Amino acid sequence: MIKIITPLMLAISLTSLTCAANLDSVPLPADFKYSLQIADDYPLIQTGYVAQSITQVSAFYQQALGKAELITGDNKRRTLFYTIDKKTVRISLYARDYQTEIAIMITQP
Repeated sequence: MIKIITPLMLAISLTSLTCAANLDSVPLPADFKYSLQIADDYPLIQTGYVAQSITQVSAFYQQALGKAELITGDNKRRTLFYTIDKKTVRISLYARDYQTEIAIMITQP
């Protein structure tokens, strides 16, 4: 978890945005368990985990949001990039201990 949180916190300290965005625009798998949410400062960040594989979570987002504009990584770490309401949405997935950690970040393009 620290491996995901540290880069996110660094990104928060280096990024300054002035637009409104909404974490509710990004669907979550039914078994998503929250671990962190920053919804009142930019970039907006939400993290948690599910008891699904990266492949299953990727399929969920493809069904819910359509084909990602860019996909990087592999079956241990994967990042999906989307544009929702003219905002850049990055969904990072990390497989660990039979779970997949999900980190969602919303920024301006």
